[in-house]
Amino acid sequence: MLEIIKLSKSFGSKNILDRVSLTVSDHEIVSVIGMSGTGKSVLLKTIIGLLVPDQGQIILDDQDITDYSEQQYNQHVRPIMSMVFQEGALWDSMTVGQNIDLALKIQKHLTEEERHKRIHDSLEMVGLPPIQDQYPEELSGGMVKRVAIARAIATQPKYLLYDEPTTGLDPVLSNMINDLIVDLNNRLGTTSLIISHDIPGVERISNRIAMLYQGQIVHSCNAKDLWRQDHEVFNQFIHGKAEIK
Repeated sequence: MLEIIKLSKSFGSKNILDRVSLTVSDHEIVSVIGMSGTGKSVLLKTIIGLLVPDQGQIILDDQDITDYSEQQYNQHVRPIMSMVFQEGALWDSMTVGQNIDLALKIQKHLTEEERHKRIHDSLEMVGLPPIQDQYPEELSGGMVKRVAIARAIATQPKYLLYDEPTTGLDPVLSNMINDLIVDLNNRLGTTSLIISHDIPGVERISNRIAMLYQGQIVHSCNAKDLWRQDHEVFNQFIHGKAEIK
């Protein structure tokens, strides 16, 4: 279980996260929606240790990891938690295989042969052929997204964080990525936290949906009840209305 308790993060005088609380139970897919600039990516980056919170707690499997050092994150958190970045975050100067291997090298116990097998298996799991020797610039947008997911699952994590996994994709590719997220959750038994603007997508794949607005989680609901909520700001957003300030 992942528990976010009254988490706050500011940059200078700008308060991005303001006492955010959210729980993601084991094997759930939870999606956080909200307008651009509301701190959704900041939330994910704080959870995985790329940013340091100002206040609050991050509890992972009953362990408080809020004040973990970079070394502690590498040893205890990143082997069981991976993040899929919005634009893929692949190194253009490295092949697909080398990009995936970067994540695997954190796990010091893996031999080179074991790492190569993980690379092959993770690409196969996301429906890609053996493209280890190709470079990111040779791939389509949808393939880049899947390679980023392959890199994330290669470490065999318990938790997967997705930052706008369908942004920039056409509806067919968006559906394919959303289906892949569900399939991986089922096959690997992972727990997933997604941030997204893709309302039809998150409705279809999520167990629960929460809205981040003005630095706070202002509303959450079961995905099956998405269109039957009484919260004004939540309803304005999911219906694409412009009244939200």
